Amino acid sequence: MKRRMLILGIGGVLALAVLLLLAQLGFPVPFVLAWMILVVAVVVACRQEFIEVGPAWPPEKPGRDSRGSEVSRMAWAINTRTGVAGHVVVRRVQSVLRRRLALRGLDLDDPTQHARIDALLGEGVRDALHRREVQRTDIEIVLDAIERIPNDTEETG
Repeated sequence: MKRRMLILGIGGVLALAVLLLLAQLGFPVPFVLAWMILVVAVVVACRQEFIEVGPAWPPEKPGRDSRGSEVSRMAWAINTRTGVAGHVVVRRVQSVLRRRLALRGLDLDDPTQHARIDALLGEGVRDALHRREVQRTDIEIVLDAIERIPNDTEETG
């Protein structure tokens, strides 16, 4: 604060000295004052930051962890050489199948409903995820069967 006051004081004394010097040389005082005000305005405008230095707008969305997406993890869980699907993929597909069947009031683990589930999905689809080594083709068959299950919006719409 003291430094700013010192700079303003020195600037005022310097401006008065320039005003008196130019008045002695024959320049009209209002003309000199007008030019001094113009110079001060230009200097102040040049010091002003017209571009925001703060955070950008709109604010950036929070970054996600760089662990990779669930889709990429699932893709790496299928052995491309043997076609065997890893447990991550099998569990995820089973979870999706259970949810879609639950929307229809069916439970994949209830043996009394297996006939209704087989009628809805197709023969052998339910058993495809319970093999010792689930193949990529088994996953594709189950996913195709899941897509064929009608949604409530499809039935009423």
